[in-house]
Order: sequence, then structure tokens, then C-alpha cells
Amino acid sequence: MSKTEFESAHALGAATEIVSHTIGGVEHIIVPPGSSLESMERLMAAPIRIRSHPAFGDIESFAAYAKDFQDNKSRIFVDDNKHSFCVVFDGDEKSKPGWGDHSCSMALHHSHEWDRFRSLDGKKMTPKEFAEFLEDHLPYLNDNENKQKSGELLGMAQSFKLKLKGNVEVEESLHLGLKTLIIQDDSTLKSQDKKGKELKFPEELHFNLRIFKNHATYPIKVYLRYRISENAVVFFIKIPDPTLLVEQAFDQVMESVKKAAKLPTLRGVYDGPRHKK
Repeated sequence: MSKTEFESAHALGAATEIVSHTIGGVEHIIVPPGSSLESMERLMAAPIRIRSHPAFGDIESFAAYAKDFQDNKSRIFVDDNKHSFCVVFDGDEKSKPGWGDHSCSMALHHSHEWDRFRSLDGKKMTPKEFAEFLEDHLPYLNDNENKQKSGELLGMAQSFKLKLKGNVEVEESLHLGLKTLIIQDDSTLKSQDKKGKELKFPEELHFNLRIFKNHATYPIKVYLRYRISENAVVFFIKIPDPTLLVEQAFDQVMESVKKAAKLPTLRGVYDGPRHKK
């Protein structure tokens, strides 16, 4: 741009009148040459309404924020598919639409112990792998529900670290809810040769596991199964309807959220301008 062109443009700008309008308590100006309307809210001491959407990872934080901003029209929207909660503070009323620009949310994520536990459902385990499974999950055992205490199960797990080389029999004790594994061969157990070993194990085990990260444990019952083929025995656990367990655990979290936030709870998704993701 030449000096003459610049001077002409500057003179035109200086001669253009800035038109200002106040809309909703906020000054707006008409900006040439396209005459667009631009809000001057960003130059005010504070915005005219809150536009924020914090996301929390636990009930205590979520409920604390909700209590700070909730009013008589606030409610919790619960998304069963995404396992998430959302409170909208400036939503719609019967006679007064709301902007829906201020909310808070909490999304649930599966805990690492549940993901690991779920991956073992139906997976065949050698006696050694089954022993490691018991050892890894001893902290989650519910001693009040199990027919054998965690200490006894630990002993069984340690005894299971053997290599089978012969006949394996299983005797059932239905009135006790236990099975007895009888090894009659030359299996090696802690450097001891040619020694038979009787091991009792339950048909079901009860655990207390967090299904969702940062939330309370949930009681989980699994069935203990085995298969014998020739000179080997394999174990596996069966989780009855894991999908239902997740749904029930989510319902438990929802009840805790309702109690903590003290707000009406609706199963559904708020489809406001900032909540579609």
C-alpha cells in the first residue's frame, strides 16, 4: 500500500462514525465496512453470566460444586450409556428459557481392578495361574461371605504351585459347598517328591471390588469351575452377567450422587449448546 492509499484509508476510518448500542445490558458496536455487530462484554469488569463446564472425578467434588450454584430449577441428568452425570444451573423453566451455559459433569470410568478381573472371566488357568489369581485378589476377598477365609485360600494358592504328573480326582462335598482335589501321583510340591496332596476349594468366591474408579466397592460373586483332561486340571472363574453388575454398580453411584447433591435426578441427556459431546 502506497503512502497516498494509506492516508486515504486512514482518513476514511477517521471519518466513520462508531455506532454503539446497549443490548441486554452489554454495549455492542457496529463495525464497518461489513457493519457486523460486536459485543464489548470482554472489556467489562466481569462477564454478565457464567459460561463454564467443569468436569469432576468423584462424588464429593461434583456435589460440592453443584451445591455452590444450584437453585430451584437445577437438576441432574444421568446418561446411562456414557455413565455420566450433568447438572445444568441455567436451564429452562416453564415460562422462562435458559441459556444452558453453566453446568458441571462427572463421568465414570472402570477401575483397573475391574478391567483386570473382567479379563479373567472364562479364561482357563493352570494350577499355578490359578494360585497367582488367588494371591493377586486376596485383598478384595469378602471374608464374611466366603466359606473359606482369605488366609486359608492363600494357603491353598501356595499349595497349588505344583506341576501335575499323574491322576487327579475331585470329590464333592455338597453340604459344605466345597470340593476336594486329590492328587495321587509323583507331583512336585516345594521340592517334595511322591507326596499326595488334598486341597479343598469352594464352588464360589465373593469379592468386594471397585467397578468404577474413585467410587465405592461393589459385592461380586463368581463361580469357580474346573476341567480335568488326562493328566491335567485347569481352573476358570465365571462372572454371572457382568453387564448387569455394571448397571447395578452405576445405580449405586447414582443413589450416592442424589443423596450428596440433593437434586432431582433424571435419566436422560441434556441437549444444550455445550453438552452435545
